[in-house]
Amino acid sequence: MTPPAGLEELRAGGFLASDDAVADVHERLGVPGSGDHARVLHARVAGGLSLDVLPARGLDVGDAHVAGLPLSWRAAASDARALDRPRGDDWASRFLGGLITTCGPANTGPPRDGHGLHGDHHHTPARHVRTTPARGAARVVVSGDVERADLFGPSLRTERTVTTGFDAAGRPRVVVHDRVVNTGPVPSPVAVLFHVNLGAPLVLPGTTVTTGAAEVLPREPCPQVPEPLRLPPVCDELVEAVAEHRGVPADATGTARAVVTSPHGFTVEVAWSAASLPRVYQWVVPTRGRWALAVEPSTAPLFGPDRSGEHAGAPVLLPGEHRDHVVAVTVLSLPENGGRP
Repeated sequence: MTPPAGLEELRAGGFLASDDAVADVHERLGVPGSGDHARVLHARVAGGLSLDVLPARGLDVGDAHVAGLPLSWRAAASDARALDRPRGDDWASRFLGGLITTCGPANTGPPRDGHGLHGDHHHTPARHVRTTPARGAARVVVSGDVERADLFGPSLRTERTVTTGFDAAGRPRVVVHDRVVNTGPVPSPVAVLFHVNLGAPLVLPGTTVTTGAAEVLPREPCPQVPEPLRLPPVCDELVEAVAEHRGVPADATGTARAVVTSPHGFTVEVAWSAASLPRVYQWVVPTRGRWALAVEPSTAPLFGPDRSGEHAGAPVLLPGEHRDHVVAVTVLSLPENGGRP
C-alpha cells in the first residue's frame, strides 16, 4: 500500500490549489451519534487515515477510518460525555471506544486505593492544544498537555503529540508519543495502559493476533474465547476475555509489535516502545453487538501477583523526571474483499 502518487509533488508543482488537498484538520463540536458536544479535531491525510482527535478526552484518538472502512471499534455508550472524576466502575459506562484510549496515570485495571477503573486520563481535557501546519506535507500533527495535579498529592503532565501520515514504506499510520513529566514535589507512580481498540471488518471470527510472545496467559478461563490468538465465533453471552502476552520480542530499535490479520487479508500492526511499556494485554469481547478486540501495551500489571506490590507494580518518577511512551498503529494491507464479511 502506498500513498497517492506524488500528492506532495503535485502541490509543490502548483497542480493543487490548496495544502488541504493533501492533509487537513477540521474542528467541529460533538461526537457523532452521542450527546457529547465537546470539541473534536478531525484529521485527514489523502490516501491515508481519517480520524478524530479528542481534546476533551486527553487527546485520545476516536473514530478512525482507512479507505472508507472503519478501523477503530466504537463502544455502545449512550452518554459519551466525559466525567469530572470517574469513581468505581464509572469509566466503563462512559467508554467511547475509539482507536486509542489512554488509561491511567494513577491506576489501570480494577478500582484501587480510591482510584476508579482505568484512572481518569480519558476523562481529562487537554490544554494548550495546537495543530502544526502541514504546508502540503502528507501528515497532520496535533499536540497538547494533559495535567493531573492534586494540591497535596502527585502532579503529572502528559505532553502528547499525535501524528498521522505514512511510514517509510508508504503505509497509513498514526503515532502517539507521550512524555510524562513529574511536575510535583513528591515521587509519583505512573500506571499507563494504551487501549488500542479494533473492530470489524478487521476483527472477525478467525482474525489472528501475532506477537511472538513466549507465553500467553489468560486472566481466567473463558470458554467462549478458547484461543486468545484467534477470534472465536460470535456468542450471545455478555462476556470478556483478558490475556497477557509475556516475552514479546523487541527489534533493534526497541520496538515490540502485535500484528492483527483478518481472514480476508486486512492487516494492522500495533507497535510500542518496549522498554517503557514492558507489558502487553489483549482484550476480547466476543458478544454479538459488542464485538471487540483491543491490544494494550502497559507500564504496569493488570492482574496477577505483581499487582499486589507497592504502587501495584507501576514505575515511579521522582520530581523533575520524565519517561516516554510511544504507540503506533499502521495499516499493512487492506482486505481483499473490500471489507465484506
